[in-house]
Amino acid sequence: MSGGELVLSLDFELLWGVRDHATRETYGKNILGGRAAIPRMLESFDRHGIQATWATVGAVFCASREELLDALPPEELRPRYTHPALSNYRYLDEIGLDEAHDPYYFGATLVTQIASCPGQEIATHTMSHFYCLEAGASIETFAADIDAACQLAANRGIKLRSIVFPRNQYAAPHLAVVRERGIKRYRGNQSAWPYRPSAGANQTLPRRMLRLIDAHTGMLGSHLYFPGTENVPASHFLRPCSGRLAAYHSRHLSVIESAMTRAAQTGAGFHLWWHPHNFGVDMEANLRGLERIITHYGQLRDQYGMKSLTMAGSGGSK
Repeated sequence: MSGGELVLSLDFELLWGVRDHATRETYGKNILGGRAAIPRMLESFDRHGIQATWATVGAVFCASREELLDALPPEELRPRYTHPALSNYRYLDEIGLDEAHDPYYFGATLVTQIASCPGQEIATHTMSHFYCLEAGASIETFAADIDAACQLAANRGIKLRSIVFPRNQYAAPHLAVVRERGIKRYRGNQSAWPYRPSAGANQTLPRRMLRLIDAHTGMLGSHLYFPGTENVPASHFLRPCSGRLAAYHSRHLSVIESAMTRAAQTGAGFHLWWHPHNFGVDMEANLRGLERIITHYGQLRDQYGMKSLTMAGSGGSK
């Protein structure tokens, strides 16, 4: 008997996370479906004693356009990306009055629901879905972005202790900024070359293909980590069961289960992540896949003493 830990993290971003390449018309069904999936996930987590970290875009905390505009950093401290489409500030004119009128951008009621569910951690995914490694981003604008996210969370009585960097982009200076603000944990990347942090222009077809093959074969290893440091690195992305790859989804889940078992046997950590909107289409199939993973965790808990922890709780931290 050994133990190990299972960490689940979700990038909760609504349309803010994809607006540079998607709209309400092209991706809205996924966003709304993801909203519907969140209560189902929480019910399953509560029933099985699963802890999870919900890395939430600061703008999602807001209940209205007025609250959002009041919370944003001043214009001189907003990123000026070389590719303007990356900036979510470019889309402020299209957002609605409040969550009831615009569920694609506002998620205050869901944040409250998550925060009230036992064992769930609200973490940050930055204020504006900030892209740290894109040309035109600066440390000063990143710091202002994080400060805005921290303040919105504090307004709701939430202390941010963990961060997931959008598109998994970060470098040492960004880690220094979040440490100064009391954020103790971050989700790092797998060490293999296809997963290393990089700007979007470097996310080439070979990188993407290797990640896809690894997800269905485990050819690059189990991607486990040793708990107890500020870095709680990703092990696998839970890919959605939809489209052309749906036929291979069971194989993908088997790769995840195998790595989880290895973590439990060796006392290591396994970190699985996804977005709620990944469940937005073919929701029932995706929820069944998640239930399969949770059931496997229960077996590992009973056999090896594996623990379900949040990012903030990784390594036994309080």
